[in-house]
Amino acid sequence: MVRVVVSQYIAASLGQVDRTVSKIRGFSGQTVDTTIALRVGEIIDQVRESGDDALIQLTRKFDSPKIKDSKSLKVSPSEIKHAYSKISDENLRALRIEAKQISQLAKQQMTRFRAKTLRSPLGFVVKERYVPFNRIGGYVPGALASYPSTVLMICITARQAGVRDIILATPPRKDASIDESVLVAADICGVKEIIKAGGAQAIAALAFGTPTIRKVDLIAGPGNQYVAEAKRQVSATRQVLIDSLAGPTELLIIADKSANPVLVAEDLISQAEHGNRTMCGLVSDSPTLVQIVASLLRNILDRPRLEQILESILFTVLVPDRAMMIEFAQRFASEHLEVMIENPKGVESGLTNSGLVLVGDFTPCSSTDYIAGTNHILPTGGSARLASGLSIENFMKRVSTVTASKQSLQKASKIISTLANMENLPNHGRAALVRFGKK
Repeated sequence: MVRVVVSQYIAASLGQVDRTVSKIRGFSGQTVDTTIALRVGEIIDQVRESGDDALIQLTRKFDSPKIKDSKSLKVSPSEIKHAYSKISDENLRALRIEAKQISQLAKQQMTRFRAKTLRSPLGFVVKERYVPFNRIGGYVPGALASYPSTVLMICITARQAGVRDIILATPPRKDASIDESVLVAADICGVKEIIKAGGAQAIAALAFGTPTIRKVDLIAGPGNQYVAEAKRQVSATRQVLIDSLAGPTELLIIADKSANPVLVAEDLISQAEHGNRTMCGLVSDSPTLVQIVASLLRNILDRPRLEQILESILFTVLVPDRAMMIEFAQRFASEHLEVMIENPKGVESGLTNSGLVLVGDFTPCSSTDYIAGTNHILPTGGSARLASGLSIENFMKRVSTVTASKQSLQKASKIISTLANMENLPNHGRAALVRFGKK
């Protein structure tokens, strides 16, 4: 039997809620490490200055010594074909079903972005339309792990937004191969350009380009501290956009006495197997539920990925009532929020600060990681208070055009002049008035 550390807190007031949130968040290690920032800056400079040579050198150092030239940086068509022979029919079917769920939901979401024509009170006509980015880069963690679902989440969503040109970067294994399921997932999405590189060096190559790799407009996808810091630094140059700065994954469950403690514990354990300081916690107004769940978490049997579970941050918070549960969830702003309470419909509208809200006993976090159709690339570290998860919106920009008739500008010209003079920009006003013989 393994003893897992489960930190327990009591928050009976809003002040205690704030202090508890701050304390738990302090364990995440999501502040920028100056040593990492400096090293990442050096790597980015190397790739910007030396292109493929630097990318090859760094990939050989960190990932695979078998990457020897620019050609070996790219996945070949034969490798993708070979990947299909290595993946089971069951796995292939599951990937295709997942791709269909993501695609169908994204297609429905696209209806929100149809072209619109708007009119201002003075008669100005404003046309709004959304256009996809030309080329995007997806980053998929790899080497010791396999994330074909992340490939689908990025690429299917981008495709539905209208992006035609997609490149993926993922770190290779020591033998310079890429996980077969990742290659098959990429092929399902119609992605043929895959580079065998990871870490900050891959982000730099996508952001600024090399002789082998054409630069992208946007980089999407999760990664470790080095990847997150590289995304932060390249986005600061304004040469490329990023989706978000995702940190370790998170799950918060709000549950009352009606909740099944076994389901609560299993969901927390399932998310904790990500390791890497994953934050998994329960907030409840039921002392009995808190006690049982904590006991189940502390005394788990030999589980797969037990080492990763032990790396995670597990906690429980006892609060006096349902209102305080909701308040804690709002202030904690978790990536995933499961709701296991009686009559949850009464609280859904008040839960606005999570990347994804999962309601009821039959919506575990794992269902949305794979098959619900929603994206699993979500804001972490409390940023869900201000941001949303990856969606088709990330892969498009709004283009607005304005047309004014002679009559509408004539009505507005005096107001334009008044406002321009107020800001000491008289020539702005003159530009409107001169069209009507005035100065």
